[in-house]
Amino acid sequence: MTISFATRTFDDKRHKDAMDRVLIGTEARMRAAHRDHLGYPYNLAGATPVPSSLGSYLINNLGDPYVGSHYASEVCDLERDAVDWLMRLWECKDHSRYWGSVGASGTEGNLWALYLAREAFPKATLFHSRDAHYSIPKAAKILRIEAIAVDSTPDGAIDVDALASALVTCVGPVIVALTCGTTVKGAHDDIAAVIQCLDEAGVGPDRRFVHVDGALNAMVLPFVKEAPIAIKPSFRHGIDSISTSGHKMIGTPMPCGVLVARRTHVDRVASAIAYLRSNDTTMMGSRNGHAVLALWARFNGHGIAGYTADTKACLARAARLVALLEDADVPVRRNPHALTVLFPEPEESIVCTYQLACSRGEAHAIVMPNVTDNLIDRFVGDYLSWWGWHGRQWRVRQERAQTVRA
Repeated sequence: MTISFATRTFDDKRHKDAMDRVLIGTEARMRAAHRDHLGYPYNLAGATPVPSSLGSYLINNLGDPYVGSHYASEVCDLERDAVDWLMRLWECKDHSRYWGSVGASGTEGNLWALYLAREAFPKATLFHSRDAHYSIPKAAKILRIEAIAVDSTPDGAIDVDALASALVTCVGPVIVALTCGTTVKGAHDDIAAVIQCLDEAGVGPDRRFVHVDGALNAMVLPFVKEAPIAIKPSFRHGIDSISTSGHKMIGTPMPCGVLVARRTHVDRVASAIAYLRSNDTTMMGSRNGHAVLALWARFNGHGIAGYTADTKACLARAARLVALLEDADVPVRRNPHALTVLFPEPEESIVCTYQLACSRGEAHAIVMPNVTDNLIDRFVGDYLSWWGWHGRQWRVRQERAQTVRA
């Protein structure tokens, strides 16, 4: 059988012009989308001082970040620097006893953390709140870990009493996945209370693995002095791992994430790869060196002072958004120290314009560093124009629902 392929001749200039139009149109679309973006936790104001000339190089961090490989176009040294920055932020006492790496996203960090947990305790049961990110139960399914969803409090944090009740019937090892900034409500699980709950249930450090999914707020709470220590992401709590996303509060221009874990858990799964002259300790064999450059540049260029200022400004603007909506009698919810503001879901045109995330009749805005007072004012104007009539209908529906429940 002979397979033939039709050939086509190009007018090189016409082809290039067509490509240019597509790329110019794409950039215009990105600019417009960024201008109105309000619903997802992405820092669209992050600027990285990485020279554009580096963009033409394939930079691939192969193997273990602490070993590297004999592939020379890598930046494992900068990866270690970036991870070390987070170790200081998350209060790792002795950095030599911890390990970290840059991956594709916060989801990869959650998956790899739960893999480390399963290898430490093959017969463990995973507990997570019903408000945990969907990547947690998904990882449990992939790894075939028995998972139990624990009830949340009305504000979206894990219900510690419900966790204590669930632990009563658990006789084996335990994995707990906590959240620092839940997806919909921006709630913070009480890490200290959960550790105390595990201790009181007789589940000591030799029977447990505690992971904190800090995709957004593991890069927010450390910069809020007044936030309770109990909810701050810190290895001082005796936890085993923390993950965060690079494209959220950190502000990288591409999706990526970082996982930091206790080194004993990583050493348990490490295996030597001869042709790399390195160890296999990461989920992906090839890891994006450009993401490493962006993280390193953000940490060193923006720094503690920059993130502290960003956090203060975002919290103030989130409070302002709440005040503007409350002044118009819109029912608004916001957890303490959260950038997330919840309100009744508006009409589809507003949802699409501002790219709002919606769940169960509510929508939320997340006030990131790119969210300006002007954007908030535009959104509030559009929202209140819709709310004028629909707000009355919303209250009628709520009153009827309360009557039915009564």
